[in-house]
Amino acid sequence: MGDWFQIIVDRDAGEDEAPALAASIRDWLISEGIIGSEMTDNVLGSDRGYPPGHNQGKAVDEEVPDLWANGLDIIIGRSVFDSGAGEISLICAECGERFQLTDAWTEAIGEWHSRRGPGLLSCIRCSHTRTITEWQHDPPWGFGNLGFKFWNWPCLKESFIEEVSRRLGHRVILVEGKI
Repeated sequence: MGDWFQIIVDRDAGEDEAPALAASIRDWLISEGIIGSEMTDNVLGSDRGYPPGHNQGKAVDEEVPDLWANGLDIIIGRSVFDSGAGEISLICAECGERFQLTDAWTEAIGEWHSRRGPGLLSCIRCSHTRTITEWQHDPPWGFGNLGFKFWNWPCLKESFIEEVSRRLGHRVILVEGKI
């Protein structure tokens, strides 16, 4: 069966601003009743998360299922947010070439994640070079310092994702997966 997750990843938050942005979004979600204010042990991979609130319908069309893992985990710090999928393709934004992962891709992610450099990757077709954080992945991956991981929630409304992006003042990407 497995557990499903959706992560709204802030693509632009700096390490220094991520904690304040996380608190701002958390406070807004609580004030709207989308999540509850008391943390519980309802997320996977972290100690505690926020339970669905009485107004969760502002974020989703269906009620969040009554499962142990159904909370919001707010992740602060440089992270690679992946779907957990086995087959991943890279797509060059310049020429549209789609190709499978390479050792250079792995090295670029490692360089970016460990702060050894920007994690540059060049297209094997057109040679256009950009940081790994700006490449398109299929399924989507996110790279950033802030993520909002919803465990076992129905599909998040597009209007909700847009509102989170607006409140952050940054671009976001939605990463979905199942473990």
